[in-house]
Amino acid sequence: CECGRFVEIWNLVFMQFDRSPEGKLNPLPKPSIDTGMGLERVTAVLQGVISNYDTDLFVPLIKRAAELTGHVGAGVPTRPAEQGSAASSHKSAASLRVIADHARAATFLISDGVLPSNEGRGYVLRKIIRRAITHGRLLGQTKPFLHEMVFAVRDLMIDAYPELNETVDRVSKAVLAEETRFAHTLDLGLRKLEDDLNGLSGSNGHRTYSGEQAFKLYDTFGMPLDFMQDAARDQGITFDQAGFDTAIEEQRQRAKASWKGAAKQTANPTYQQLPKSVFEGYRQTSSEGCEVLAIIANGQGVQELKPGEKGEVILDHTPFYAESGGQVGDRGWLYSDDHNTIIADVTGCYAPVQGVRAHQVVIKSPPNENRVGWGTQSVPSFKVGDKVDAVVDAGIREATMRNHTATHLLHAGLREVLGKHVKQAGSLVAPNHLRFDFSHFTGVADEELQDIEDIINKQVLRNEKVEVIPDVPIDVAVNEYHAMALFGEKYGDRVRVIRIGDFSTELCGGTHTGATGEIGLIKILKEGSVSSGVRRVEAVTGEGSLAHFRKDHQLESVVATLAPRAEVGPAEALKHEIERRDSEIKRLQRELDQVRMKSASSTVASVADRIKEVQGVRVLAHRVDNLDRGQMRTLVDQLRDKIGSGVVVLGSAADGNVALIVGVTKDLTSRIQAGKVIAPVAQKVGGKGGGRPDLAEAGGKDPGALDAALAEAYSVVEKLLG
Repeated sequence: CECGRFVEIWNLVFMQFDRSPEGKLNPLPKPSIDTGMGLERVTAVLQGVISNYDTDLFVPLIKRAAELTGHVGAGVPTRPAEQGSAASSHKSAASLRVIADHARAATFLISDGVLPSNEGRGYVLRKIIRRAITHGRLLGQTKPFLHEMVFAVRDLMIDAYPELNETVDRVSKAVLAEETRFAHTLDLGLRKLEDDLNGLSGSNGHRTYSGEQAFKLYDTFGMPLDFMQDAARDQGITFDQAGFDTAIEEQRQRAKASWKGAAKQTANPTYQQLPKSVFEGYRQTSSEGCEVLAIIANGQGVQELKPGEKGEVILDHTPFYAESGGQVGDRGWLYSDDHNTIIADVTGCYAPVQGVRAHQVVIKSPPNENRVGWGTQSVPSFKVGDKVDAVVDAGIREATMRNHTATHLLHAGLREVLGKHVKQAGSLVAPNHLRFDFSHFTGVADEELQDIEDIINKQVLRNEKVEVIPDVPIDVAVNEYHAMALFGEKYGDRVRVIRIGDFSTELCGGTHTGATGEIGLIKILKEGSVSSGVRRVEAVTGEGSLAHFRKDHQLESVVATLAPRAEVGPAEALKHEIERRDSEIKRLQRELDQVRMKSASSTVASVADRIKEVQGVRVLAHRVDNLDRGQMRTLVDQLRDKIGSGVVVLGSAADGNVALIVGVTKDLTSRIQAGKVIAPVAQKVGGKGGGRPDLAEAGGKDPGALDAALAEAYSVVEKLLG
């Protein structure tokens, strides 16, 4: 009821159907009823107030929002029961409520490891934060303020959520970073809005700002609707509200269609009906007598592959790990049933649909024509129904296993040093290196990286057993084993747990070493940004670490010959030597510049024979190689003083490039402009330029044409004088 007489404190949602990706409603096997009676509604009833915002769960936050936005007393109650209609009638009350609610939501989301981004839950968080900032701006607050609300949320909720005390500083920094980023985005949006409005034209002076254009600013830059409406009104421009509303509705329909699964992509139908492969790779790296169930080539099922052809092979059982969870697929070979002849190279393995393992193969050599089961054709082929031995490249598998177990240690080490908010945001586990993306709001300092490296290598040196616990109920894995489940990953009812002592416990289906000592050593190579709120660490293990240390040793040997300083380490010695040599180079460069300038200046006294008089104007064109532009400007001033009244054209060639400069004395600029002189001269050397009437500069790319260009300068001046 819109009359305000009734307040809803409880509703029931009857869940009856499951909507398929095609939009069909299928009855649920067990329909249920969701009871919508939250803590805040109950609190409002118990405290005798109308709105959730009138309860002591929100009033302190609304008061703090009012203080931070400079609206103390504006619709803010002193006691919960007094707020009621007074606050709702005040113009700023709605914005203060939004700030309070969104600050609370953002604080808990970031505390739980979510960071602002452009996709998924991170995008939802970003929209929440930016909406709160927008309402702050509507209240007149243009400086960052929302990060201060984090402490108010902490103070209000700390009894029920003591962990907020540990995360509050990190959360506040993350919000401040997003506020700063959004302020920059808004500035760009305001400039774009100004350009849009200034570029409008209309008949009879009537101009309309397109709702579609406004929506782009709203969606891309977060530009508040009120700002755009006010800016248009101030310039006497009609705002296309209907067009804006249409664009908003179209976006909602697109989002709704996506939510319904209308855009969901499905695997190639060829794979849908294929039988499942039994995976034996956790226990072994080779399997005998594997039957070829299907062959796929160019997306279509085929009966055979001939030598040299590529395709995908489905086996009834296999030791090949299919690419999953960041770990690359195994590589290896398929042998004939004589256990000796390689039929195909396996270049990779992946799962096009759950349970089906597709081996990417290249048929390598024709099998023995006389062998039973392969026929007697002159050019044998690889067929459906054949039996093969599947053999994984053990060296590559072991290197990949070292990197995968190291990834788990790295994840735990990052959380120990940087904080429990760190969550995996992506990974690559390959045989030659590992890459780990994680949620974090700022760069990782060198000292922190060193601490992480120390911690995880201590786990390696302890040679902790890597315990694999298969077939664990998901609730047991998470609640009893405290295994880390990754947001966005889909897990079944039963999962596989990888536990490394008390240091790391994760849900994982990958292959791992038997103990941490098998990793050898973990060396972090670099750390950097992937996107907003996501960092990336790259590292190597085992033989990769050995190769890295060998390169370092070679570099150290070179450094020792260049910078023999026994009292400091190689890095510090190299740094000192580079700084010393840099200073020496700069000193020599200064001396060389002085010599060049002195040599060029010495020509000032002897340029009289190069000065030509063109229609009563003295003109000098002169070549001075290897001078920089600053030196050329100085020389032009000297030459203008030398000739008193006239035009000076200088050209210099260095490192395959040409620099030109034209100077005109002040008394002649009404007749000859430097820019008009330099343009045709610069064309001769493949360049262009411009400048003031008394001084112009240009560049070029043809040093061989410089002399001819300077010789042309006299005729250019003559034409200008007409």
